[in-house]
Amino acid sequence: MTGRLALTALNADAGELIQELAVLGWDVSAGSAPDARLLIAPNPHALLPLLGGDVPSLCLADADADGERALLRAGAHMVLPRGLGGEAVAAALSALTRLAAPADRALRVGDLALHVDRRVALCRGRPLALAPLDFDLLLVLAGRAGQVVPAADLRAQLWPDAGDSADRLAAHIHSLRRALGAAVPLHTRGHRGYMLGGVR
Repeated sequence: MTGRLALTALNADAGELIQELAVLGWDVSAGSAPDARLLIAPNPHALLPLLGGDVPSLCLADADADGERALLRAGAHMVLPRGLGGEAVAAALSALTRLAAPADRALRVGDLALHVDRRVALCRGRPLALAPLDFDLLLVLAGRAGQVVPAADLRAQLWPDAGDSADRLAAHIHSLRRALGAAVPLHTRGHRGYMLGGVR
């Protein structure tokens, strides 16, 4: 997906990136009604006053975890490090514009946002690389966040025709935990089942 892009570069040379984005179909000269905003600065705090509004915003900054959280709280939709190539930035902008499109059902659990219709999962504004069944599993767990979901229920929903799918479920739980990291806890509740988010 391509579109119109509003660009702000503070104390950053973005000439090469602008050329790459233009070649990839992003109109960086668009004056009105941009599809996305790209904000670039070495210091993430310089971007804070520029955030807000309804247009999806991608920030490229040299941000540590605190700076990243500050940008996300101020209205950034995604934060990535400076120095990425045009293709990576274009892919992130395309993802943002898809996510911002209307009629997208979303589930939120802490720092996790699941965009159901587009089958996109973001954790702290960053896309998660999930296999299709991992996304399906995460969707079921997010729909009942904070509750123990029995393993038998998960197996029945994900593999209704499979007899013994306990090993398959365990493998997908393991894969999901790797993708989520510590940002969104996925708890095992003895032999009862699994719980996304909530307290230990």
